[in-house]
Amino acid sequence: MSKIKMLFFQTSFISLGIFLAVGVAQAVMHFTGNTYTTDWYFLLSVILAGVLCSLPSFVLNAEKIKPFFVRIIIQFTLVFAAVSLLGWLFKWYSDIISYLFVILIFIFVYAFVWIMTKWFYVKEDKEINSALDSIRDEE
Repeated sequence: MSKIKMLFFQTSFISLGIFLAVGVAQAVMHFTGNTYTTDWYFLLSVILAGVLCSLPSFVLNAEKIKPFFVRIIIQFTLVFAAVSLLGWLFKWYSDIISYLFVILIFIFVYAFVWIMTKWFYVKEDKEINSALDSIRDEE
């Protein structure tokens, strides 16, 4: 998969994951009698978060860092730092409790993106293998 295509898919998965998590949180808060409102720039901040949080995925393709586990830790740390910085800039949290909530959403979105990326790669591998099988059958 090309790097641009990977960046686009990861940005989409991250933004979708954030929207899903925030939507669930808003529904829970609504049904418990609390209110949750976002500022006018919230949608833009989520899209920007999707772009900035997908950039560290290039670390996973870095061949200079040998153990893959180390690459995952570096990528996780960079994404966590980006989320924390964006959360502070866009006022996603105001106290430690809301920061912990942002961390919880971050962990959910991080796992969601890994699962969706794995699903996409498996699907793409199956398509490539079936195309190769059809080429072999023609020969």
